[in-house]
Amino acid sequence: MILQINTFQLMQIIGAKITNVVACILKKKKKILISSRPDEKEFPGFFEFPGGKVKKTEFFLTALKRELLEELSIKIDLNKVVFLKNYCIKRGDKKIFINFFLCDQWHGNIKSMEGQVFKWTTIDKLESENMLISNKKIIDYLNYNLNFSKN
Repeated sequence: MILQINTFQLMQIIGAKITNVVACILKKKKKILISSRPDEKEFPGFFEFPGGKVKKTEFFLTALKRELLEELSIKIDLNKVVFLKNYCIKRGDKKIFINFFLCDQWHGNIKSMEGQVFKWTTIDKLESENMLISNKKIIDYLNYNLNFSKN
């Protein structure tokens, strides 16, 4: 028997106060999508990978699907999503657990639903973009493991 628990249940078990976040590296040909943070959010103007906070009763993939629909107006097939990496960052007294996924197939046209600016870029150019520092580990991972532009 496989035991399935959601994020909220896991946090209750371990007694942690962690914000869970999902982010998606959307790949199209040899480029990936980054989006700017809206003016009304923390760190406006910085770029990041699309995604957002996981609600208390959500599974990570359910949250990813919801966030991409809310932010980009696209629908992803969860069978076409691959987990890449996760890690925890500290921002002041907050702990944020970021879970990164890769997706190269979706339905619909990408639209800015929250006033963000989009940019298609290559992995090797990410370090020259105005990316959030919290993305450093995933950028290093992508450069080392998935640099599509080198193929």
